[in-house]
Amino acid sequence: MTKINLGGLLANQALFRHISPFELDLLQKEVIKMELDKGLMLFRKGEMAEGTYIVVYGLVKLSIPSSQGNDKVLELIRAGQCFGEAMMFLDEPYPFYAEALENTLLLKIPKNALLRLLEQSPLIARQMMAGLSYRLLGFIRNVERYSLQNATQRVIDYLLQTSIMQSTTDVRLELKKNLVASLLNLSPETLSRVLHQLTDEQLIKVSGSTIHIDSADALKTYQHGAAVLN
Repeated sequence: MTKINLGGLLANQALFRHISPFELDLLQKEVIKMELDKGLMLFRKGEMAEGTYIVVYGLVKLSIPSSQGNDKVLELIRAGQCFGEAMMFLDEPYPFYAEALENTLLLKIPKNALLRLLEQSPLIARQMMAGLSYRLLGFIRNVERYSLQNATQRVIDYLLQTSIMQSTTDVRLELKKNLVASLLNLSPETLSRVLHQLTDEQLIKVSGSTIHIDSADALKTYQHGAAVLN
């Protein structure tokens, strides 16, 4: 296991920045460090939630499995984000599975340790509620996007948002194209068609898993035009 400064990692997490040194020391004794190689499962659908997880580095995919093999991607969890808390509070099994898409380091906070901390610190409780509310809002916006945006708009929105997150116009796809399609609620064929369309319009250049955006402003203008044609 990679040698890490657990106390420093916890102190730098937004959720725990305001806890006391005493509380931090108690929490540190109960937190479990977990390293996952790319492609490994953290948990499967139907397993009971035993705590919440914080991604220190790496990337985790949350998906609903399908017997046909076309799993539905729900969300990507990146460094600094946490997940699993909702099922923990409800005492419900996970309705999805979690898989590492890159070599990933996680901090697992056991249920009892987190509940005790929430009882002791109203500030942390509010921060966790805010985090859950933010993710709920994100899911609502996704439903709105799938309902109101056409395929071209969704793909452009994804490319622009990913470009912002990666701080580059050379967007690196974090998922295989069939999984990007699932995330956007599109078929792989439709995603390919839209990428070809944007390439023909000289708005993007596709090279393997990297998509170069020639002009974000031009892409936004084209997106607005696609909305009019919807």
